[in-house]
Amino acid sequence: MTDAAVLASMTDVLSAVAGELGLAQNACARLDDALGDLLSAAPVEQRGAVMRELHAVDLLNQQIAALAGFMTRLSGGVGEAITVEVKDALGAITLGDVARRLGEGLGVGATIDAVSDDVDFF
Repeated sequence: MTDAAVLASMTDVLSAVAGELGLAQNACARLDDALGDLLSAAPVEQRGAVMRELHAVDLLNQQIAALAGFMTRLSGGVGEAITVEVKDALGAITLGDVARRLGEGLGVGATIDAVSDDVDFF
């Protein structure tokens, strides 16, 4: 990031975060589908464990959807005059694609220094 302050309207910040949550929700839905396939293929004695994971992923999907909706509703009620400094927050995001999408959504993509594309695998 540059040394200059990077301001964005709170409406734009909330909308950008809601959009990113929507992407996470789509990924979660794909995971749910994959676990459903595993459930069908799993031996009978392992289906209970897979079913518990399916429930956990379904709950995660619902939580993400609730947060995305909450952010979207908040963004509609915040005036454009309210701005926040986003440079440090964007710079702290360790996933390069997330930082770039948020920065572009906030119209500050050009001010973001190269962010690592590292993904932490377990």
